[in-house]
Amino acid sequence: MLKRKKFGVLVATAALVGVTAAATPPSRADRPAHTTRSPASAAGSRPALPDTTDGAFLQQVVKAVNRYRARHGAPPVRLDGKLNAYAKSRARQVSSHERLHEGHRGLDRRYGENLYWTGSAERNRLPGPTAVKAWYDEVASYDFRAGGFSHATGHFTQLVWRGSKRIGAARATGRGGEWFENYVVVTFSPPGNVEGRFRENVQVKVR
Repeated sequence: MLKRKKFGVLVATAALVGVTAAATPPSRADRPAHTTRSPASAAGSRPALPDTTDGAFLQQVVKAVNRYRARHGAPPVRLDGKLNAYAKSRARQVSSHERLHEGHRGLDRRYGENLYWTGSAERNRLPGPTAVKAWYDEVASYDFRAGGFSHATGHFTQLVWRGSKRIGAARATGRGGEWFENYVVVTFSPPGNVEGRFRENVQVKVR
């Protein structure tokens, strides 16, 4: 039998850092390196897919994240219960639309976010490290001398961002319109991908 599988990933948008309610605009260092206007879903909304986050998934994700961070001299992050709950709410939101059509629409700008989607003809629950590895593999395209944000490497730079201290993670899994789908969300605090701060936060591989 022919087995078909589709994969989709969406680069994380940066969030504002240290911005208060003051009327003055943030400094250049506090501006997002990139923002994305999320296209409206052509198919519209649908019921969210079931939450399939469990303890094993969370531990796999944080272990994988910290393994890749260590390669670039970034301190380990820790799981945060509040961020886990927020990631679950984000997984419900993004899974209520086809694939990743809604992007980062509705993201709390205090956080960074990496999203991952797979669609498969077969029922499965995506292991957390699969998404994390896909984000890390963007390292092959990152220019450490130039630094900065790009669509091709935004997951990687958020993943190893030295300034991020805590994460939350979630997974939603179920039958979509065409495929059996998995959505993985990892939320970062403080957020990465901040303009003017790449050199200090994204370091070359040290081990």
